[in-house]
Amino acid sequence: MKEKFYLLSFFVLFSFFAQAQDEVGYAESEFTESSARRDWRFKLAPYAWLAGQATDVNDERLRQSFNDLTSLTNFGMQLAGKIYYKKWFVSSNLTYAKLGDDGQESFVQYDLGINQIILDNKIGYVLIDHLDYDNNDIIDGWAMEVTLGAIYWLNDINFKYTIPIGDILPPITGNLSETQKWWDPVVGTSFRLILSKSVLMSLQTNIGGFGLGNASDFYYDLSYLNTFKVSKLLTVTAGYKTFQYKRIEGSGEERIKTNVTTFGPLLGVTMNF
Repeated sequence: MKEKFYLLSFFVLFSFFAQAQDEVGYAESEFTESSARRDWRFKLAPYAWLAGQATDVNDERLRQSFNDLTSLTNFGMQLAGKIYYKKWFVSSNLTYAKLGDDGQESFVQYDLGINQIILDNKIGYVLIDHLDYDNNDIIDGWAMEVTLGAIYWLNDINFKYTIPIGDILPPITGNLSETQKWWDPVVGTSFRLILSKSVLMSLQTNIGGFGLGNASDFYYDLSYLNTFKVSKLLTVTAGYKTFQYKRIEGSGEERIKTNVTTFGPLLGVTMNF
């Protein structure tokens, strides 16, 4: 039921912007030749990442599908934005999720809540940007960007439990809380090929962490995207994304080794101003 609600909300949002496009004015995107672009350009992209996750903590392994994660999600949003000035740009990509589960295991009643934030901020530069619709080639253009930035991670975990011990004595209750947060410095690049005036494909990748301070020992992400121009305002993107981070915390008997891999298809709508 939740999956249907998220997808329905996504397409309602898409329909709204498609109807409003002509009232916004001229919009620029990768499909516009560089000589015709304004100096300042803006992009705003709500999207849905239908991700599964594999988590390894020491010798314990947990595998969760998209349906598994959706059943735990009480609220979630994903939003990316980008501001260009000539060949320079800044970008931000936010994922927020409020997760929760409650139930009973054996004689213990529990209530688990997790607030999760992933905020990816970067500054970048366009190294190559070539577009020519008159060359009669299969590929009309190509571009390459490089980026430098940092990803902020926050997991705020709250676990409440109740242990009944009879009808006369009050139950045993408790509350365990933990906050995990860190920054991962990252460097990255992206490539795109413009196949026509309405279709392009792109590949994006970042690596980072490097064990600096409290950062992950290693982080990487990889995205393959197909983008379709719908109107002067809107482009639609469909593709696949994965990321992985590896962290080691503590030492000796308290050493915890964590390896998290998230993967799955994504679908987004970009407004180009």
